[in-house]
Amino acid sequence: MGSGKTIWADAPLCQIICAVNALPSSTPARAPSRTGKVVIVGEYVRAEENSTGYFWERAIDFLRGRGMAVEVVSYTRPMSARVRSSVLLRALLKAEISLRLAWGVMRKARRGDVVFSGTNPEILLPMLALLCRLRGMRFCVLVHDVFPENLAAAEVLKEGSLAMRLLGAIFRRVYASFDKAIVIGRDMKILVDEKAGREIGHMVHNWVDSEDVEPSDRLASGLIEELGWSDKVVFQFFGNMGRVQGIDVILEAIDLITANNAAFLFAGSGVMRPEVEVACEGRTERHVLPLDHGYSRSEVLTSCDVALVCLDARMLGLGVPSKAYFSLAADRPILAIMDPRGEIAQLVVEEAVGWHVPAGDPTALASAIDRLCSENRLVVPQRCLTLSRTKLSAQSALEQVHSELAVLLS
Repeated sequence: MGSGKTIWADAPLCQIICAVNALPSSTPARAPSRTGKVVIVGEYVRAEENSTGYFWERAIDFLRGRGMAVEVVSYTRPMSARVRSSVLLRALLKAEISLRLAWGVMRKARRGDVVFSGTNPEILLPMLALLCRLRGMRFCVLVHDVFPENLAAAEVLKEGSLAMRLLGAIFRRVYASFDKAIVIGRDMKILVDEKAGREIGHMVHNWVDSEDVEPSDRLASGLIEELGWSDKVVFQFFGNMGRVQGIDVILEAIDLITANNAAFLFAGSGVMRPEVEVACEGRTERHVLPLDHGYSRSEVLTSCDVALVCLDARMLGLGVPSKAYFSLAADRPILAIMDPRGEIAQLVVEEAVGWHVPAGDPTALASAIDRLCSENRLVVPQRCLTLSRTKLSAQSALEQVHSELAVLLS
């Protein structure tokens, strides 16, 4: 599902970005003279690449299976350690990727088509917004990240700085030009609508294909027994160990708990992994799985009693942890450590598939863990799995995506 042959765009990047200021606050209705198609644009469109590719591959297959004409524009380049360590080189790489993707859209999309894109690379959105306006195409965006607010949350840029104000002004115009935004959280919808100055957000829940996670008994993988935790209540953090996940709160809380039957398993990678490894070193009730551990995703996900899903309070509206949906598919309840208005926090309370603790409060988290360790039964068996396969199923989510795109094509 590649984009085919691509070439460099002729327009300088600065001209493309600055031209965004000419965009109107809304896009007038267009009357295509033919049946349009959906042109999906993204760096990653294959499930094996990452969680973004996981969504796009299944969305592409589903939409085509429903008879919708879909074309794909895809291009990316791996980011070397040297590029990753330089802000300038990262920006240049993103600019190259964005230009190649935009050129692919110019070649494949026509008036009346719907351009359906994700939010990365960030530079791509202004290009596509301008391109869709000039060529009479509808623009629908699947929002996984909200830029530039996510930079402030990650402390890449300072809130209120000149750079943040400038980027904020540009991207408010960009968001205002969207015909539709598909968001994956209720808190995200509030932020996106506010950013656009009108209601453009349409909530579609995140999901995991039931075939991709195999629920099983906590001891089935042999991992818990290998660690000597058969009689422990095992809490697991799975996935990206980034700065905005709030992992530091978990580590502080572990030092405060009084229960002697709690154990903590960490699986994943990210900038916080070294800190997690230090916190677990020499402690029998804490363990970090090696990156080459050899267990399948399902085996890791089911090797626990409770899934820890945390998010820094500054991330409200900026992201929804996909790991929560994988844990539900593995039939594991969630201890959500985040702002109570966050999508996952609301979900676990409304559906009774877990518990909520406010973000940034290690004392409250430690108390919650102690309480869970003293209870005989955590959540009704099969409750999380049933939710994953019904209300949060891939089928229901992709049906909603299909419906939203069909409206834009009509």
